[in-house]
Amino acid sequence: MSTLPAEARDTRFPLRAIAGSVPVLAAVLAVLGVLGLYWETAASIVAIWWKNQTFAHGFVVIPICLWLVWRRRDELTRTPAKPWWPGLIAVLLCGALWFVMSVANVLGLKQFALAFMIQASMVTVLGLRVARILAFPLAFLLFAVPAGEFLVPVLMDWTADFTVAAIRWSGVPVFREGNHFALPSGNWSIVEACSGIRYLVASVMVGTIYAALAYRSTKRRVAFLAASIAVPIVANWLRAYGIVMIGHLSNNQLAVGVDHLVYGWLFFGVVMLLLFWAGSFWHEAPLSPEAQKLRTARPPSMSPHQRSQLLLAAIAAIVAAGIWKPLEAAVDRPSNSIPVLAPISAREEWVAAPGSVAGFKPHYLGAAAELQQIFREDGREVGLYLAYYRDQEKGRELVTWGNMLATPGDPRWIQIASSSENLPWLDGSVTASRIEIAGPNTFLDAFRLYWVNGRVTSSDYIAKALMAWSKITGQGDDSAVIVIYAPEPTRGKGAGDILKNFATANASSIEQALAMARQSAR
Repeated sequence: MSTLPAEARDTRFPLRAIAGSVPVLAAVLAVLGVLGLYWETAASIVAIWWKNQTFAHGFVVIPICLWLVWRRRDELTRTPAKPWWPGLIAVLLCGALWFVMSVANVLGLKQFALAFMIQASMVTVLGLRVARILAFPLAFLLFAVPAGEFLVPVLMDWTADFTVAAIRWSGVPVFREGNHFALPSGNWSIVEACSGIRYLVASVMVGTIYAALAYRSTKRRVAFLAASIAVPIVANWLRAYGIVMIGHLSNNQLAVGVDHLVYGWLFFGVVMLLLFWAGSFWHEAPLSPEAQKLRTARPPSMSPHQRSQLLLAAIAAIVAAGIWKPLEAAVDRPSNSIPVLAPISAREEWVAAPGSVAGFKPHYLGAAAELQQIFREDGREVGLYLAYYRDQEKGRELVTWGNMLATPGDPRWIQIASSSENLPWLDGSVTASRIEIAGPNTFLDAFRLYWVNGRVTSSDYIAKALMAWSKITGQGDDSAVIVIYAPEPTRGKGAGDILKNFATANASSIEQALAMARQSAR
């Protein structure tokens, strides 16, 4: 019989029970097995942590998850683990999501699918009772996935809207084009670093931990989490406005260069301290051990059959997750051929020539083939740009955030407006993206479409879905972007009628050129 005091037994026993238990070994086996199968996706997550400072917090997510599990060790040692076999269906569905997103080349959702597989595997192996105890650590694991960059354009627009409005309220004249604006003292731009995405990601992660640990009331947790989302967004607006005004009032001697960044982080740090200070007024003390009934006790003993069931569940979870790997390998067979885009033969009165209108070229990277032409008719001029993609992968894919008509950091071309509009195409019409672009002494009107295996759409999401379906059905991932553009005849009067006239006359020639490029690989 042990002669240790009761307190010593209570503090030593959970560590020994957890570290050497079969449930822990089974859970670790399942997690390592899934990570081993999908190590490329896991490696892509770590690579983004390393390369992108916005997501460097990912390195601490796993240690925080383990710490959150350790905090619940008393409950875990008292709760028997029992496999929940229906969880295998969840593992299969998460694997199916990974498969579809891999085929469609949607890296972010592939990474989320991996995290979901790990979560589903843990629930399958340990059972629902243990999963309820680990609900928050398992949910917090999702912060390891680098997500949020899709919000950058929206955050940039919001920041520019507020900054320009606040400058005008301050009595300073300002002229705006897109996310670029000019003051009497100089020119400013809202670029990616000004979006505030880093502040938002950091605030939401830290705010989630604080809300979970500081409050017991669901309403207070939701309220603080909402504040951790809203406060950094508004703070970034104020930061941008403050930087511009300091620069303006100091004749651009202050708040530019390095001190621009230092000022931004100092301001954000002060704002976050104020947020947590305010949140501390509603802090709720944790329940007492008596109220929680957390008296440490030895876990129920496990029979050999129960131990074998846990290990069997871990193996079954790995098998269920791994089914999709050979399917993905079978579908993802590169053609290793280079498509050929032949020049478009103009129809009706349009005359074709190589080149571009006003020297403009859409920003599409990684294309397997490109074509740019000018078409003239009765004094009117239209530019055509085609970028053709095949065997798509990271850095060589059509639909990705960096591919657009004009990037936010481009000093020459600025996207100032966008909308959707019907465009005549073949024997009917399609909804196309209409984009207005300002450039050196000119304004361009443009229509953009995606072409996927003979079908056209303006939606990024539908284009990705069409590419995934095309690959799954063995037709490859051949796709292209179609951009037709023309200078505005007069400022404020778009070139829509000219572009629609061109599309009516030449859509069939464009489709034929893309179909021939696709056949060049077959």
